[in-house]
Amino acid sequence: MSDVPVSVTTAAEVIQPVAESSGSIWGYVAGGVALLILAGFFGYKKINKPAFIINQVRKRNLKEIKKLGVENSDFVNDLDKLLDSVETYATEKGMKGSDVVKIISPMNDKDRIKTAGDMYQSMIYIANDIKDTSLAREFKNKAKQVKANSPLMAGLFKRAGI
Repeated sequence: MSDVPVSVTTAAEVIQPVAESSGSIWGYVAGGVALLILAGFFGYKKINKPAFIINQVRKRNLKEIKKLGVENSDFVNDLDKLLDSVETYATEKGMKGSDVVKIISPMNDKDRIKTAGDMYQSMIYIANDIKDTSLAREFKNKAKQVKANSPLMAGLFKRAGI
């Protein structure tokens, strides 16, 4: 005889479903929603930390300062000192990122800040609020010496919308 198989199958017997569905995809939808909620929760926990808020403020200010080309000015150093002090204070007190935003909000007050001296006054207020008297004293001395028409301050005012 020959090596050819004798049995002949019909087309209906050869075609078989590749994957059988269970009939419902709602389990996958619910799992995806649960993963999104979980990722949102952990993302919020990471974002709502003082260090994250301070780093965002620094990045935003550094971007504006680089545009002006005055990365090594006294004001930049003073702002870094203030932000370091605020971060240390917030970490010691166990504050959240939203509390840090409330602390540094006087620096973004468009109605109060019209000149560079006003900016230093808001920094003095923040330093006193976090009970860093030596930093407040240093800012008081510098507020008397600040130039009102420096390009750095003009750029920061522009960024703040003043």
